[in-house]
Amino acid sequence: MAIFKDKYLRVIFALSLILLFFSLILVYSQLANTSGPLIIHFEAYSGIDFFSGRLEIFGILISTLAIVFINGFLADFLYDRERFLSYLLGFGSLGLSILILIAASVIISIN
Repeated sequence: MAIFKDKYLRVIFALSLILLFFSLILVYSQLANTSGPLIIHFEAYSGIDFFSGRLEIFGILISTLAIVFINGFLADFLYDRERFLSYLLGFGSLGLSILILIAASVIISIN
């Protein structure tokens, strides 16, 4: 795998996986005792818009993990041809992991 030879891509993908696992641990530890529906979306004007259960939160995290793995495979495939796209996919995965961590923190703070 070519992306494991490049230290920058290795660090970027490792950091995005670490952030995702931190999000998973955070969600599991904070919402493990919650049995009712969770507030997913809230507006200041109209109030609560969207309720969901715990499984949907974990589904979001697993979907994001799948996207990071797909981006990793695409970055590896494109590394020899176009390194810029590999870096773009890596930073996109890192940005997505950061956004999911923020979203998980907001859902925990609302509930």
